[in-house]
Amino acid sequence: MNSLLNKLIIIGLIVCCSCNGSRKYFKAAEKLEKQGLINEAAQYYLESLQRKPTRLEARVKLKSVGQKYVSNLASDFFRNYNTQQLEASLQSFETLKDFYSKSALLDVVFGYPKTYDDDYLIAVETYCEKNHAVAANLVYKKKYNEAILFIGKVKKYNSSYKNIQQLDITSICEPLYQSAIFQLENKNYAGALSLLNKIKDKSDSYKDLKDLLELSIAQQTKSFMMFQPKANSDVSEKSIEEYLFSNFNQIALQKFNGVQVINNTPFQNATGNLDFNNNTNVDLIQAIRKATAADYFYTFDVTNKRENNSGLSKKSFTGFQEIKVRKNDTTIITEYKPFDYNLVKAQRAFSYDFNYKLINSNTNQIIASLSQNIKAQDAVEYQEFQKVFSGNNNLLYPYNPQQTAAAAQYNPRSWRGLFNVRTNLKSFDDLKNEAFNQTLTIFTGMSSKIK
Repeated sequence: MNSLLNKLIIIGLIVCCSCNGSRKYFKAAEKLEKQGLINEAAQYYLESLQRKPTRLEARVKLKSVGQKYVSNLASDFFRNYNTQQLEASLQSFETLKDFYSKSALLDVVFGYPKTYDDDYLIAVETYCEKNHAVAANLVYKKKYNEAILFIGKVKKYNSSYKNIQQLDITSICEPLYQSAIFQLENKNYAGALSLLNKIKDKSDSYKDLKDLLELSIAQQTKSFMMFQPKANSDVSEKSIEEYLFSNFNQIALQKFNGVQVINNTPFQNATGNLDFNNNTNVDLIQAIRKATAADYFYTFDVTNKRENNSGLSKKSFTGFQEIKVRKNDTTIITEYKPFDYNLVKAQRAFSYDFNYKLINSNTNQIIASLSQNIKAQDAVEYQEFQKVFSGNNNLLYPYNPQQTAAAAQYNPRSWRGLFNVRTNLKSFDDLKNEAFNQTLTIFTGMSSKIK
């Protein structure tokens, strides 16, 4: 009952002091001291002095009550040490040293038998020896999960104690290793790889880890063969296909994770007219698969290449220039002088049809396909003066403000801007590159379908 009451008192004081300063902690410490809770009171006096090192009353109390607390901890250590309660003795002495060092920073020093420092080191050595023996025995019995607890106790005090590091590695890695072997035997290479990577995080030289990693990665690596398009009578389309084929290979090598690209050179002639939709070619397709061990075949072609250039389209219009004319010394009138200009439009486009198929060679099934028109285009729309103009564009209007009803007038800013916009179309080379980049992006995204 008293223990429960003490706990409730402490909790109440913690809530009371959590957001307050040195004086609140000091008052709380006094209450704890009156309740006979010396150990807790010492901690609160220390907190009070930490918050305000100039508080003399806290310093005096910490010196007297803190000494009692240190003496209690020293007695606990002595009793537990002599009864071989090693863990309890270590905990008591470490609490003592922590309180001692924090108080010393505030120039409050306590006394305790210094021979306990040597006894503490002996306790640590004995503690490590006992826990090491238990851990080693559990590892020998392959009770790895149980061993981890005792290994942690040793590492807390001496991470290089005897062969504790090796026991730690074995306890963590061996269960993972055995599970990985089981997954490999059952051809679950993804599961095995996940387990092996966990082992690698702990030790990259555990048993034959390197060989097993290579095996798991190799078994998950998909092999990919890309066929060059069949003979094309259109020279320009053939050049596009050659460009794409070269770049597809580079993308596959650099960006397709877990994919091995197989050179199709020995099969170029054989596949010139290969149609993956033709059932009569199944035997040939399977023969290529067996010869190359390719998991996926990729075939594509380019057709219907088009280049369109509309040429310039011009329409004539009349605008009005604001002009101020001085009639005499005191009168200036505003006039709107008409001028002729052209609205010019032009567009240019480059396009082709891109078709591809991704085939699972083991089943001869098309798992992805696309037929898409790839198009890059550009257009310009601008206005040009029919005669040389050197005035201020901000004084130009598409209507005569003096003759146009206010409701029909509008902000001419956009109209004026057409005298200063781009007038040159992108070149066909630029449009080709844009179209090629679209196609390369499509190919790059296909990597997600190779699983």
